[in-house]
Amino acid sequence: MKCALNIDFNKKLIIMTRLFSQRCRDTSSKEYAQLQSVRRDYPDYTVIVRQIKKNSDKKTYKGLTYAYMEDYILTHEPDETVAAVLNEFEEMQVIAACHSQAFRYPVIKKWFLAKYPEIEDFGKVITVVTAVDTAVDTKQREKVIDLPQQAEAATESA
Repeated sequence: MKCALNIDFNKKLIIMTRLFSQRCRDTSSKEYAQLQSVRRDYPDYTVIVRQIKKNSDKKTYKGLTYAYMEDYILTHEPDETVAAVLNEFEEMQVIAACHSQAFRYPVIKKWFLAKYPEIEDFGKVITVVTAVDTAVDTKQREKVIDLPQQAEAATESA
């Protein structure tokens, strides 16, 4: 295990990984002994489990599998182009097979979402601004009402 236990001297923290913390639960393990040794060296430091930063803006597509992509192409592509698009999709899968596992699906998913952007936009609320809405907003912006404190101060000074 590499860098399972780190020390942050500026914040006075002993930081351990989630796996290391699980192994520390066994009091006869070498991880437990290592943690206790570090705690003896730095008794006023706080022990925490490292948290991985998560991207809250990340878009996920749980059901977007290769089978779904193929079915979508078959049902939504015009009859004239369905064979060409399926061939392109299968060719991308063949090319992706020679790359590492981490790069295969993301590249094909990116191609599919670029070709069919309606998949990415599904479920988004679309607001339509009409000319009437714009006219009402303009009238409301022109009508400015003073705050009560400002109105009282204006009458007192007069």
